[in-house]
Amino acid sequence: TIPGAMTALLAVMFGIQGLRALLPLALDEEVIWAFGFVPARYDSAVLAGQFPGGSGAEIWTFVTYAFLHADLGHIAFNMLWMLPFGSAVARRFGAVRFFVFLAVTAAAGAVAHLLPHPHEVATMIGASAAVSGAMAAAIRFAFQHGSFLSFRRQDAALAARVPALPLMRSLQSTSVICFLGIWFGL
Repeated sequence: TIPGAMTALLAVMFGIQGLRALLPLALDEEVIWAFGFVPARYDSAVLAGQFPGGSGAEIWTFVTYAFLHADLGHIAFNMLWMLPFGSAVARRFGAVRFFVFLAVTAAAGAVAHLLPHPHEVATMIGASAAVSGAMAAAIRFAFQHGSFLSFRRQDAALAARVPALPLMRSLQSTSVICFLGIWFGL
């Protein structure tokens, strides 16, 4: 019952993790620095070219960091959260819009990290921002009657087409508020 876009995302994420596991440690670290998000990369006080990836990394790392994870536990946790919410959003949006949405949420997560940490030299990796984006998109329709988190759920394709609540109305829903409390608490 997993949509093709979600299956592809899982395959790519775990495939990248598997390939990185085969790399020598020094080369894996180079991959992390070239494709992980490093806020100091945008600090003019830092020497240009100090980080692998060159000027291209200043663009692609806003998204590529989301494909890298610290270890199997990190990727498993992210993908277990992504599975139900990402599947619902993928069914609702279709594959292309789903992948664009995940790229935008990953980039938004990088910007949200960059603003309070402009001089940070440590790399940020992981799909948490994209997972959070999928969760935020899904909760507007997730608790509606017949949707994927309701007790009277229909089939997955129909559940993904349940009308979404307007944002302000969804923020008045007890189910959504409880879910947000648990999510932010975790």
